[in-house]
Amino acid sequence: MRLLGASSLNGLLFIYTSRNKRFSVRITHMPWYLYSILTSLCFAGLVLCARHLGNKGFSSKQILLFLLGFVLLGFIILNFGTLNTILEADNLGNFLLIMAIAGIFSALGNWVNFTAVIKAPNPGFAGTINSTNILFITIFSVLIFGSSWSSIKLLGVLLVIAGIAALVINKNHALGKETDKAFLKWDVLAFIGALSVTIAILGVKGASQIGFSQSEINLFMFAVNFLAFSFLTRKEVGSYFQDKIKLKSFLPIVFLAAIFSFLGNILNVKGVAVSPNPGYHMAIQNTQILITTLISIPLFGIKFDKRKILGVVIVLLGIIILVG
Repeated sequence: MRLLGASSLNGLLFIYTSRNKRFSVRITHMPWYLYSILTSLCFAGLVLCARHLGNKGFSSKQILLFLLGFVLLGFIILNFGTLNTILEADNLGNFLLIMAIAGIFSALGNWVNFTAVIKAPNPGFAGTINSTNILFITIFSVLIFGSSWSSIKLLGVLLVIAGIAALVINKNHALGKETDKAFLKWDVLAFIGALSVTIAILGVKGASQIGFSQSEINLFMFAVNFLAFSFLTRKEVGSYFQDKIKLKSFLPIVFLAAIFSFLGNILNVKGVAVSPNPGYHMAIQNTQILITTLISIPLFGIKFDKRKILGVVIVLLGIIILVG
């Protein structure tokens, strides 16, 4: 369950966006890949908070519900003075349709990724399949939005995926056998998760291109996901408030995680919007797996062998190609 929380948060949280006009003025002139790197750092902090809560015995559903609630509240406050502007927009109908589709696929992606991580013999197997959404986003961004593309950049994307695989897959774990029906097997679910995240990210890109701000996109995306996870946890939510002592130790850490999420998503959608191809941004953003792996060595006693070192080198080489 500890790895489930970390993986699902990663899968969920890389798709949200935000805009604060005063803030955006300060970061407008940064190169696109700096948004990607800063997003990765914020999401690494988020995952480490989730891992800490997982180690304390809190479930991924509980972490996600409170996290989504805190961040949604932040974006409601951020958009409070501009809600009338959103409702009066000429293309509000198109925006709501895009947000509904993106939000539904975002929730679906996180749900099936949860299940895939639980069922996989090693969570790294599911995580690696899910990271292929980088490739899908890169290709479909070219076809749908006319984003830039080159064979050398595609090589960089593939190197990042390969490096992530080397980092997260444990060679001592076999693939194992499953008795589930074909559509319920962990690898099929992980692939569905990758496609769902792809659709959600493309929806975010499309919403930004029709003139809606990052904060408006974030507000609706978080609202859809919060409603979805509120429904999924409707039977357990009462138990989350019963143990007051555990709740006091839980709330400060999940609030810190929400801060990382809030800042990371402000930077994330800006990176999606200004990068030459959203897939390039997502590839660098996914290097938070590398960051959390390195930090986890002293914090959680994670072993670091030659294969993982090779994975780090491959990921870094892919990043160099993408930003070059």
